[in-house]
Amino acid sequence: MRYLIAETSWNMMSLAQEILGTGTLLTRTDRPEDLFHYLTVGSADLLLIEADQLNRSNVTLRGLRSAAGQMPIVLLAADATSLQRAEWLADGADAIVDPASSPAEICCHLMAIARRALGYPIPVLNFGPLRLSLDKRIAHISDCPVKLSPKIYEMLEYIALRPGQLIAREALMTHLYGLDNEPETRIFDVYACNIRSCLKATQGIVELETVRGVGFRLTLTEIPAPVAA
Repeated sequence: MRYLIAETSWNMMSLAQEILGTGTLLTRTDRPEDLFHYLTVGSADLLLIEADQLNRSNVTLRGLRSAAGQMPIVLLAADATSLQRAEWLADGADAIVDPASSPAEICCHLMAIARRALGYPIPVLNFGPLRLSLDKRIAHISDCPVKLSPKIYEMLEYIALRPGQLIAREALMTHLYGLDNEPETRIFDVYACNIRSCLKATQGIVELETVRGVGFRLTLTEIPAPVAA
């Protein structure tokens, strides 16, 4: 997962460190007005901003909602009234989080919002014999843990969350690396080779397909049930 956040206070910077500690990727800016640029050129699974940054420098909740499309928008707001919360939800916020909550609770709340927006109500993704524990960032094949580096796990998770879709290399680049220190796109061939090596344990049920010059797709081959004689 990758979040886009506006770091405009020490509280938000501290929360960002807690989020990074869970393994979640971050695209960060200390200028809320730049969020619109990042929404245009990058990809993220959730946008996080402090409510007191709204209606400054032409940053409005409705404007963010229009630019973000279906991406969840979460506001960090302390002591908000019921009327304020209702207005924010009406203008496009998906949730309002109290910064007084524990960092662990906030991180779990954000992860739940992000994954449910992708269609996963619980933090477990089952794809045939492949299982991903989204909260623990661990992959299993037939209940056996699979050892993956953080970047390779993130690539597998990103593709597995979008089963059957052709994922462009450019999308993987912006998701895994944001807009900083981007390597050559050939690095994904190396990552894909590692993933395929692990998927051999599924005996062809789960495969990572490469579409030359475009990207990758995760496919699942259903094994027909035996027919009684």
